[in-house]
Amino acid sequence: MTTIILPHNHFDADHLATVTEEMQTLGAPAIKAVWMGCHGAWVALEGAHRLRAAAALGLTPEIEEIEWSDTVTTDDVVPGSYDDTWTIEQICDDAHTRAALKF
Repeated sequence: MTTIILPHNHFDADHLATVTEEMQTLGAPAIKAVWMGCHGAWVALEGAHRLRAAAALGLTPEIEEIEWSDTVTTDDVVPGSYDDTWTIEQICDDAHTRAALKF
């Protein structure tokens, strides 16, 4: 079993419905994530809607491992995906405040 902590807790229900419908054809998503042994889980750097959709559909995401860093940012890893930019360290440090999904 794989546990993935979402990059953030908020989501848009309409967007989630669209992503879920698309994923029925496209299959499981690939997600950039950092392994955090202290949580025994992956911390996703992207894909909150795709992860929720995958869980609902019983699909297991493919993990693209990204190394922990205090200087690499979300814009370096997933350019243009966020309005604000965070370091990987910041996303990982706040992981305990977000939902975790089991696959």
